[in-house]
Amino acid sequence: MSIANLSVSSYTSGVELKAALRKQNFELIIMDYHLGEGKTGVEWLQSLKEAGYIKPSTGVIFLTSDRSGQVIGRIMDLQPDILLIKPYTIASLSRQIKHYLYYRDFVKNVLQALDNKQLERAIGVIRSKIKEGIPPRLVSDIRKLYARLLYENGEIQRALSIYDDILSRSDKVLWAQWGKIKCQYSAGQWPDCKEQLSSMVNSSLARDEAFEWLASLSFEQHSYEEVEKYLEQIRFSELSLPAAKLKSLAFQKQDKVVEAIELLQKKRALHRSAKDRFNDFTFELAEFYLLLAEDSPQSNREESLSQARKLVGIAGRNQSDSQVLQKRDYLLAFSSVLDDDLEKAAHFLDADYMENHLRTEPATLVIAAKVHHSLGDERKAGELLLMAKQKNSDVQGISEQVMNDESIFAGGERLGLNHEQAIAINDTGTQLFIEGMFSQAMKHFYDAFQLSPETAAFGLNLLQCMIEADTAVYRRYGIHKLLDTLSELQLSETNRGRLEQLTLLVQENS
Repeated sequence: MSIANLSVSSYTSGVELKAALRKQNFELIIMDYHLGEGKTGVEWLQSLKEAGYIKPSTGVIFLTSDRSGQVIGRIMDLQPDILLIKPYTIASLSRQIKHYLYYRDFVKNVLQALDNKQLERAIGVIRSKIKEGIPPRLVSDIRKLYARLLYENGEIQRALSIYDDILSRSDKVLWAQWGKIKCQYSAGQWPDCKEQLSSMVNSSLARDEAFEWLASLSFEQHSYEEVEKYLEQIRFSELSLPAAKLKSLAFQKQDKVVEAIELLQKKRALHRSAKDRFNDFTFELAEFYLLLAEDSPQSNREESLSQARKLVGIAGRNQSDSQVLQKRDYLLAFSSVLDDDLEKAAHFLDADYMENHLRTEPATLVIAAKVHHSLGDERKAGELLLMAKQKNSDVQGISEQVMNDESIFAGGERLGLNHEQAIAINDTGTQLFIEGMFSQAMKHFYDAFQLSPETAAFGLNLLQCMIEADTAVYRRYGIHKLLDTLSELQLSETNRGRLEQLTLLVQENS
């Protein structure tokens, strides 16, 4: 291609790309969707982004010959900078790359701030550029970037207004549709979110993703039969790893343990010829057996622990990736903890890579917290749980995020660390409330109340914040449902008086 100043590298698989990204960064990645029998290009990019191998500023061009709505929808959900359908010409590819490089040069200061985690600076720079005037050919790119930055900075309503404006001109812009849904979800507007998703299940470009979102919302509201119902609408072979895991957890919540195991076993068998997918499902099945053992009396754990160790051994065999080795060793250490062999558990923590948590996924961090807590290091356990919560906020997939939240809550509850973390989260929420940042404060009060549902003060703070923000529904709670929940708690005289005052305010505003 006749484009100057490009240094190009080429890789035959996601594994090779991951190895290269340990040593260098790329400004632009051109990725095919179908990469043989292993993970798709979308799955590779999601995992690499979440593990921090790809900078926030890195551009993405997707290529595919698959015109099915399902595939196009999955690619667009990742919000690539460019999508090219094969067959394409070198001229069209060159034209798209030149456009991207022109855009990248225009926003280079924004992207630099983004990589340095200076979101407010990035937003300030892009606002200045908008005031100065945007070249007409870049207007769509800039609006897309601006909305993304606002969303990531917690300015949900401003981001939502951009998506609404785009959709008012054309209601078929898929990236704006998903942007709106993510804003509604983050703002706690779950009824609106559910309504929007229900309208998208008839779209070939959004169908499966919409059902996965609806299942995730149902899981958060403890409607496990609905989780099954929604995920049944997705072909079994097309169930993603997080969706399959979500369905297995919904089975477990309904005491359908056999069905949960069969589901993961079938998905694992389906991918026997694709090593990376096969190993992913093998690890998930091992984790499931470990959680079964954890919930069983000591005398009834032997079979589950034996199955888990065998599966971890299979998935961890001949691995050189330090991230995978760390996961393997934490799972084996946890199995030793459950077997009451703390000396053996400690032995698994000896390797150098065990202390590097930079790229560790949230679910593994929860397992790690349990291991360190059992070995007497409560401080480390608390740090790892907090790290899991922070990392989970960056996870893009809704079903994975929901399951991680469940795992973090259950882990913290088992270790007795939830109330302590709830106090810290509530304190942050109080400061945000004082500063008038009600949307951000609401999320903190909600999280604190979820972590410590017996602490009335956290629920009262959430209620007051909802009233101040004129918000009738936030996530699982409508105002009247929250009032009922609080009235059933044991309240001090001060909290009883506060609840009565807030109840009067609700009645006045009704």
